[in-house]
Amino acid sequence: MAPNPFAISGVEALYSAPCVPYPVLGQEWLRGQSVVFRRNFTVMVVPDARGGLRRFHVKGKQLAIGAAVLVLLAALALVSPAALFWGHSKSVDLEGAQDERDLLSARARETEETIRSLRQELDHFEKRTEALATLAGLELPQLGGQAQGLAAGTEGLDDTARAELSRTESDELLDRSALLGRRLDSVEQVIGEQSNKLAKVPSILPVHGLLGSGFAWRRHPFTGRRQFHRGLDIAAPQGTPIVAPADGIVVKTERNGGYGNVLYISHGNGIVTRYGHLLEYKTHPGQKVTRGEVIGLVGNTGRSTGPHLHYEVLLNGEQVNPQNYVLDGLF
Repeated sequence: MAPNPFAISGVEALYSAPCVPYPVLGQEWLRGQSVVFRRNFTVMVVPDARGGLRRFHVKGKQLAIGAAVLVLLAALALVSPAALFWGHSKSVDLEGAQDERDLLSARARETEETIRSLRQELDHFEKRTEALATLAGLELPQLGGQAQGLAAGTEGLDDTARAELSRTESDELLDRSALLGRRLDSVEQVIGEQSNKLAKVPSILPVHGLLGSGFAWRRHPFTGRRQFHRGLDIAAPQGTPIVAPADGIVVKTERNGGYGNVLYISHGNGIVTRYGHLLEYKTHPGQKVTRGEVIGLVGNTGRSTGPHLHYEVLLNGEQVNPQNYVLDGLF
């Protein structure tokens, strides 16, 4: 049979079929849905084999709304626990963050108090170091660049600023303590080398009492004339013990008209101490004495207005201010 020249193959027919536009398909779907909504459905329920058949008539629109409600309830049942858990976890996180901030603030206050205490301790040790340096004959430069510390207050600062200020203060205190440590090492080394010499340098008051006329100009108590007083008067009850302010050798005791009973101690290196108006000697010339040893008793001998000790320090034969050789109360 001869082929028909006008016939087309199945594939050609498929591809040559007319195409239906998308808008047309959408309109067809909507018409199908509207048909479903307009239809009535009968739902039959059979309780058991002996029960009667029950029929329920439901409109298509009602059935669609019921299905949508069921889907919405199912979605809420799935989402609600997760939302509640998320909200609870956020609340717990906020409470934990507040507790942590409170703890950090408390620790910051404790750190500030500790830093203040350390600064006070360093101030005290610095004074002691300077006193030891004076005793050892060293001149130490002042520590420069000391911060004012936390005394200015940190109440108006946030936790970050307070922490940064505390860190800066701690670094400054560490640098200062390291420098102070090096100073103490230097002073200890010198003191170790000069311990024998330092034992012979007057450093305490010979007697504790009321300080009177010092190393300065004054009106003479008997003549009323202006006169330079080259010693230190210490008023004390008669018979009060007088001690040696440093190691030395008693070189002389004598009766001096103005100063009454007088005692001299040589401490070496050109230093001599003199004690006037004594009631009684408790040592004798040539005797070695040590710092703190009793050498005599306070009296009222010579030209005196009352019981007291007239104390002098001579350096290479010249009177110097005795208070420069008194370190009592610094340790």
